[in-house]
Amino acid sequence: MSRLHIILNRQAGLLRIDGQAWLQEASSLTLYAGSSALDVPSYACGPSELQPICRDLEHLMSGDAPAAARKPEPRMVSAGPELLLAVSQLAQADLGAMLRFALAYCLTVDKAQCSALLRHLLRPDQDLFDFIHRHRLRAWPVECYADALGLPPRKFNQLFKEKFGVPAKHWLLTQRLEHARRLLETTSKKVIDVAMESGFGNAAHFSDSFRRHFQMTPSDARRGALCARRQPAPMF
Repeated sequence: MSRLHIILNRQAGLLRIDGQAWLQEASSLTLYAGSSALDVPSYACGPSELQPICRDLEHLMSGDAPAAARKPEPRMVSAGPELLLAVSQLAQADLGAMLRFALAYCLTVDKAQCSALLRHLLRPDQDLFDFIHRHRLRAWPVECYADALGLPPRKFNQLFKEKFGVPAKHWLLTQRLEHARRLLETTSKKVIDVAMESGFGNAAHFSDSFRRHFQMTPSDARRGALCARRQPAPMF
């Protein structure tokens, strides 16, 4: 499966991929899109993680940058030591936030080339992901998504797993549970209403899935958020 790799180059050196080598400058950041093994440490993410991030960063991407017809070469962007340190520390705390930060920086510095690289990685999956993401909160089994896309369920599941690295059922459940938790923590809606709005057919299935995923009940999640909001701000 093709993935986006973010490589932090603190020192100058060579990046070797499939028998080719690219010179990497010191204090730089490299984006590589592909499935080949790398001989250097990198932060990697698949299309399912990258799609919502690029959706948020669409305003930074070049509108006239088509997806590269062939796999683009690794793209190096100059970055100071302080920025590399910030990326490294952010990755330890929140990988998703680091990806947004690093990609926003790269798109700002080298919009056309970085946009083409990202579009090359995402374009083959765009229609599939857009449809599933748009309807992820419907109370549909996986078979309904496959049928709507004109695919046999087995083929749909195989394609989804190849492209996004996780089974479609697992991805949909995670998306629905994360949405439900946000509703519990930010609204006063009843648990049954949260369950229905998040794509669950009944409250019992929702509560059981929520407890297994978050190691707490829906009510516990709501109480925790309320307690956090009621804590007084620290005095300085």
